[in-house]
Amino acid sequence: MRLIDLSDAKGQIRLDFAGCNMRCPYCVHIHQPMKEWSVEEVIGFAKSSTTDNVYLGGAEPTLQNDLMPLIEQLSDLGKKVILKSNGMKPDVLERALPFVEGFVLEIKAPLDDIPAIMELTGMSEERSKKYVGLLRQSLEIAKQKWLRIWVRVIPEFVNVDTMPHILPDLEGASEVMLYQFMSNPDFDLPFKGHEEPTPPWSEIRALGEMVLPKVAQVRLVGDDRKTVLR
Repeated sequence: MRLIDLSDAKGQIRLDFAGCNMRCPYCVHIHQPMKEWSVEEVIGFAKSSTTDNVYLGGAEPTLQNDLMPLIEQLSDLGKKVILKSNGMKPDVLERALPFVEGFVLEIKAPLDDIPAIMELTGMSEERSKKYVGLLRQSLEIAKQKWLRIWVRVIPEFVNVDTMPHILPDLEGASEVMLYQFMSNPDFDLPFKGHEEPTPPWSEIRALGEMVLPKVAQVRLVGDDRKTVLR
């Protein structure tokens, strides 16, 4: 399997996978070097770790052919696995359902705004429409377990005017994380002229208050700040 990084810190084993079926223009992972690891090597690393928490993220884990054997073996070890995905392979999420603690899925913009989805994913209109349908399937599958929906707040696409169109797809999630764009250089490349954390924290907070009636918890993350709304 292709990994950008494998680490054991901050109370979790984190696997960042390489490769994606999108070409998001702000994504850092497309340009990062990768290394081949076998399932056996990763399981050996997991066995030596003192933590039971495993996060499978990076670019797109569901593209890895040996993802399911890895998840099943991690589960057999008693590890608590969280699987992050862009939602384009609901069949993989369905197969993973018995073996994971939960999921992280990202909503990039209102799912009925296809031009916005095209710009944010680098995909054609046809593929963007297909992606929206697949993501909605993935959301329904993931809501059967713990689910965090991650919303990257790029102001041109996620704001107080567009959030009402996003809210219906957030309902039923365990929590929503609103992330201030460009607040972590490990997550973003400059995009739409934004090179500093944006929008202002006050707007992140206002968006959180809009989301809170739909979910039990909203996590606000940005510019050296973290807040949880309940």
